[in-house]
Amino acid sequence: MDEGDFRMAVTAVLGARWGALMDHLVETLHGLALGPFDAARVLVATHETGRLVGQEVAARVGISAGIDYLTPADLTRQLADAAGVHRERGRWLGTPLDLAVQKALDEVADGYPLLRGALEADARRPGRRRATAIRLARLLRSYVELAPELVASWLDGGATGPGGAELPEVAAWQPELMRAAVARLELDPLAVLAAVGDAAGRDTTPTMLVGIDHVSASELRVIESLASRREVRLIQKAGTPGAHWAASLATRTLQLPGDEAPAPLVALHDSHGEARQVEVLRDELTRLFAADPTLEPRDVVVVCPQPERFAPLLDAAFAPGVRGASHPGRSLRVHSVGLTPPNPLVLLLVDLMRLGGSRATANGLVELLLRPPIAHRWRLTDRATMVELIGGAGVRWGMDAAHRAQFGLGDVSQNTWIRGLDRLLVGLAVAPGEDAGVGLSGTEVVTASDMDTVGSLCEIVSRLRLLVAGTAAPATIPGWVARCRAALDSLVGLPRTEEWQLTAAARALTRLETNHAADDTTLTRHEFSLLLADAAAGYRRRPAAGNGSLAVVPLGELPHVEFRVVALLGVTDDAVPGRAGAPADCLDLAEDMPDPRAQRREQLLSHARSAERLLIVRQARSERTNGPSALPVAVDWLLERVGTTPEPRQHPPTATSAGNFVTEPSFDSAAYAGALARRRRQPLPRRHERRRAEARSRPVGAIPAQVSLTQLARFLADPARAFLQSAAGINFRQPPELTDDIPLETRGLDRWGIVNNLLDAWKSGLSGESVEVELRQRELHPPLEVGRLAFQAARTDAAALWACAQQDWDAELTEHAISLSVEAPGLGTLRLVDEVRTRGGTAVTVSASTGEEQVIRPWLESLALAAAGHTAPARLHRLERDFGQLKPRSQDFAPTGPEEALAHLGVITGAYILGQQRLLAVPAAAALAYARDVHQGAFNKAEWAGPFRSYHKKWSWPGPSWTLFFDSDVSELFKDPPLPQDPPLPQDPGTHPSAFASWALALYTPLVRTQS
Repeated sequence: MDEGDFRMAVTAVLGARWGALMDHLVETLHGLALGPFDAARVLVATHETGRLVGQEVAARVGISAGIDYLTPADLTRQLADAAGVHRERGRWLGTPLDLAVQKALDEVADGYPLLRGALEADARRPGRRRATAIRLARLLRSYVELAPELVASWLDGGATGPGGAELPEVAAWQPELMRAAVARLELDPLAVLAAVGDAAGRDTTPTMLVGIDHVSASELRVIESLASRREVRLIQKAGTPGAHWAASLATRTLQLPGDEAPAPLVALHDSHGEARQVEVLRDELTRLFAADPTLEPRDVVVVCPQPERFAPLLDAAFAPGVRGASHPGRSLRVHSVGLTPPNPLVLLLVDLMRLGGSRATANGLVELLLRPPIAHRWRLTDRATMVELIGGAGVRWGMDAAHRAQFGLGDVSQNTWIRGLDRLLVGLAVAPGEDAGVGLSGTEVVTASDMDTVGSLCEIVSRLRLLVAGTAAPATIPGWVARCRAALDSLVGLPRTEEWQLTAAARALTRLETNHAADDTTLTRHEFSLLLADAAAGYRRRPAAGNGSLAVVPLGELPHVEFRVVALLGVTDDAVPGRAGAPADCLDLAEDMPDPRAQRREQLLSHARSAERLLIVRQARSERTNGPSALPVAVDWLLERVGTTPEPRQHPPTATSAGNFVTEPSFDSAAYAGALARRRRQPLPRRHERRRAEARSRPVGAIPAQVSLTQLARFLADPARAFLQSAAGINFRQPPELTDDIPLETRGLDRWGIVNNLLDAWKSGLSGESVEVELRQRELHPPLEVGRLAFQAARTDAAALWACAQQDWDAELTEHAISLSVEAPGLGTLRLVDEVRTRGGTAVTVSASTGEEQVIRPWLESLALAAAGHTAPARLHRLERDFGQLKPRSQDFAPTGPEEALAHLGVITGAYILGQQRLLAVPAAAALAYARDVHQGAFNKAEWAGPFRSYHKKWSWPGPSWTLFFDSDVSELFKDPPLPQDPPLPQDPGTHPSAFASWALALYTPLVRTQS
């Protein structure tokens, strides 16, 4: 049938208002005189539009039975099914073409260096080959859609561009790739299109089209084919892109009576970030509902170009709240937006398939095992226990040495999962400290109560190792589906209420298997995991239009449907106009190539012209600085097309700002309460000062009956920590943590641990080699030669210190029992009970630590000995950091007279009594430095001011307990005035009186004197 014949069957009907279009549609349906078993179809832009059109028809004639409301894509699928090419069309539009292109690239790339370079293996991009195939498959689909004549020439062996022009060198590979992909897929896409067109030509169902602005080239050909048998009526809004293409297709045009809708009343609101924009939108919608009692939620639509981006904010802002205690906007029926969540079980499968290509880190695999589908089956319910066991077993990364081989570390089995599990099993079977004879020591964190958990871990990890080995080789998609089913059978179990996940996962796997049953293309595990991730993606929620709720729709949804209020939210330059639509590497198709940027602008204009009131909320200021930000160009373009220049209303940056409740006040009662509280707020000390003041002013209760030197030394080393533990039950033990990296050097606590272990061994008469063997069995230091060198470096430091201390340590040992009655001034008496050992008449301490507080213990021992009548000096051997190097240092403490020693023990025990119940802000390192400065007359105020973490300051590195009470500056030490129970200043403090100066001088001036 020639072009003139089918044009006679197309009628374009143009109207100015949506209501007029609906009236004409009803009139046309009435004129069809459909019987009870007859059918008709109405083509609409989207499913939500179809739902509203159906309601409009039913409202006018009382019934809408027998009428299908379809999108052009729905119609094309139905026709493909009728033509028997539904599967072929699905293969062309789906992943089978992606895989065919991927395979075809291997065949074609050798002849084209440019293409070959794009496919070269890259360890940093394991999905590069598949990503390239998907992009090029999209390119081939666009050619079939937009330039079928060009594709026909290529399939016939041609190699020219559009209009017979010569192809540029960079695109010379495209014809050959098209032919290779079609051959691999074993279908002709043009034949599929022709079959769909033939089915449309045979279709006799009355068809009408309403309000569709944009149709693809193939959809337009379907409409033409439908018109060859029966009239197709195109009912379009005048002045829109839909009216333009309908008029160009039709030979008969009807113009419906009626004037155009007046320009909408526009309100423009300038706000800040996305969260604040949603708050402003909620307030302004509430204001409109409050001003017009006839306005209903169904009369309002919120158009958001990227609804998924705003979905969490909208859901939170409009979630129902407690009546009378929240924003009245929460009572609006706003339909939830965004995508449905993906199937968690399919996401788990994706991660399982990727496991072999990952490092299988301790953190990553623990989180995987605690995912509900695995945790439920294996009863892994306690995350803390899991972390403690895995961390204590020394697991870092890698299933085993074979798994590490792909990372070039196949000779390093230390800290793998299999070694960690062996340590757990040895810990269950062998007593701590015993040699199991297997080259590994058992971990001390495991107990008999952990047996079930350890058994589950061993079984799961063994199955995961099989999975990793089984997924190493590439396979076809049916092969991968079989591997996925095996993984589900061996690892997963769900409660009855969650078994739908298994059904949905099985359905997704079956769909993949069916669609690629005859495809021999092999995929790596990474490529298949990407394919599986696509299958797990969520879907848009079911249409909500027409159910009485306030709809939130993306751009282009419900085109030309008139609403009393249209709100525009999130119109930004990256969304409108957004990116251009031509695929990469696409040839110049001239006017055949659609312009999605123009389409988005026209969709925005369509929404604006369908409103009585247009409410625009845009970002005009930064949510961080409140400074001006670039305004979205699309909003300015829209206002120009609508023909209005509203004055934007500026909104304050937060809901609790006072300006939010002056003119047109916000409806947010909670924010109003916050604004009032802010206005009434009195200047308060900074939180660290408040916290410190409260902790220092606590009452003093009963005193302890006795105390030991160990308790006194621990208290003086960190009074804040002691106070928090005693008064609040807060301890600073770090919870078990997992580490994913194998250390390549020993630093900090790790190096200190080696030095300390060596010193303990030498003190006990053991060799250093026994320490190295124990560390290797516990896998606590770097592996192989790196570990040996690290141990030797730590041993060098320990040996240097031991060389200075050994003679003192090996001297004659004498044990002295200490039992003293000590009077704490103004507080009471308590007993000091302990045991002190002297070696050659000196209290000797050997410490691997570098902290200045190490001087406290030997000095206390010397005081206790003197007070007990055993006058003796003390000596400390320790390491000291000197420009990054550790060097041994010996410090001597002269003996003190008995009466002076007992008196000073009274001051120390008094500090201990007070410090158990209130804060004594006297950190040891800072107090010792201050006491030395004052004693030597060298106090320099500049050195006691400035930020922490500076090596030039006297208090450089406050511990975690002190950061709760001091903010950022060393000078804060001197801000607290002395309290009545604080000791008087014994000498000129060098600065104004403070509690810190009082306690620092009272506690540590005697220590400084013993070192002078």
